[in-house]
Amino acid sequence: MSTESSAGPSARRFRMLLYGSIAVFTLLAAGLVALNLTQGPRLTTAQMNVQTSVERAGQRLLLQANEVIAPVSDAQVSVSPAATVKTTTNQTSIQVEFGSVLAYNTTYTVTATGVRSASQNATSTFTYSFTTPDAVVSYLVPGSTTGVGAAGGAATDDRIVRASLTGETSDTVFSAPEIRRFTTIGSKLVVATPDTDGYDLLDIVSPDGSAAPIPVQLAGPGTVTGLASSVKSNLFGYTYRAAPSPFYPTSADQLYIYDTTLGQAYSIPVTGPDHELLDVKSWAFLPGTTSLVVQRPDGALFLVDALGLLDGSSAAVQVGAVDDMLGFLPNTKSLVTASGGSAATIDFAQPGTPVTAPFALAGAAVGAANGASTLLPEPLDSTGAVVAPGPGATSLQKVDGTGSETLFSAPAGTTIIRYCLSANGRYAVAEAADAATATATVPTTAVPTAAAPTIAATTTTYIPLDDPTASRTVTGSQPDWCSAG
Repeated sequence: MSTESSAGPSARRFRMLLYGSIAVFTLLAAGLVALNLTQGPRLTTAQMNVQTSVERAGQRLLLQANEVIAPVSDAQVSVSPAATVKTTTNQTSIQVEFGSVLAYNTTYTVTATGVRSASQNATSTFTYSFTTPDAVVSYLVPGSTTGVGAAGGAATDDRIVRASLTGETSDTVFSAPEIRRFTTIGSKLVVATPDTDGYDLLDIVSPDGSAAPIPVQLAGPGTVTGLASSVKSNLFGYTYRAAPSPFYPTSADQLYIYDTTLGQAYSIPVTGPDHELLDVKSWAFLPGTTSLVVQRPDGALFLVDALGLLDGSSAAVQVGAVDDMLGFLPNTKSLVTASGGSAATIDFAQPGTPVTAPFALAGAAVGAANGASTLLPEPLDSTGAVVAPGPGATSLQKVDGTGSETLFSAPAGTTIIRYCLSANGRYAVAEAADAATATATVPTTAVPTAAAPTIAATTTTYIPLDDPTASRTVTGSQPDWCSAG
């Protein structure tokens, strides 16, 4: 009896603790079940290539959920600052495709509301923020001869400066007593400088010192009259004019291509269908390819595969004749041309014969481009909008179907001597120089042609097309955005 009496309370306490614990765990489990039934899906990871988002449209942000979700519509997704998007849902992920190139150095916040589980009605909101990279620009800053010959006076070198577009950082990456022109190709520079006789030398330079300069063998004494690069294909091209000689006529500008992946190599002369050297009026790399479009002085237009010229597997193919090459529509392979008072596009996107179609340029841009003027408009988009100099080349204007907008006004006493669009189509770039010393120069478009030499007082202005008031001006010339595509 005494044993049962002593064990009874202990057993009862044990049962009470056991039942209490079971009750607690049951309540917790019920709470978790209830929570799962009321809590919507969760965002676990997000993936995006922010570098390409500032280079071309159509880049995708992938939002990954922790479970299978119901389809999310475009209306459920918003972006700040505003950007057009197209949304696709695939099991546990939401793919957000941006319809335009994003702005540099900008924090975007993407919000998807009403994200619902496929198995129950609980919803949640996904929010993800990312910051796009700042742009890096390069330009040529002239040296100074002020004070030379005076006590303590000394000339300073010309400098190629690499800077962030916001101006937060800048560095001199190359200097020389005289730099006539340059272009960038990735981290490398291609630089033209004069020799002791005043003729041009051309070198491939690694600013970080990782490789010795590579001299480019020119076709004898002469002048490099134009220089441009294709970053994606590791190619650059230059137009060259031989020095005058009493023994033969002075030749027109001729075009050569150099493949930087080959290291020390020979330049490739650009030849016509019968392998004859082509005289060149203007030319441009076909964006994102190893091909280029070349125009002869008589207007004949050729499509040339640089690598085909290198290995002899292909020759130039004539694709028409035009008065002027106006440039490629940003983020496309459609070249806008002008002839006889009207414009057209030549689309090189598909293999085979390129497709030519009429194209309506906004305002009076066609008349300005009809071979009679050097003020060639730069096509901005498929609507026919253009960027072009205003009267007297003292301003830069955007012209579209609704009218014109002044993007940039040159400082008093200066004129615009060159201008172009950035490769992503978000910026215009204008060079302005003193009107008295710029009389030998003319405005030109981004299509590489024989550009004018550097003028000491030149300024370069980078103009956001969506907010011209946020422009940035630097002292310097030859912005690489106008020569490196």
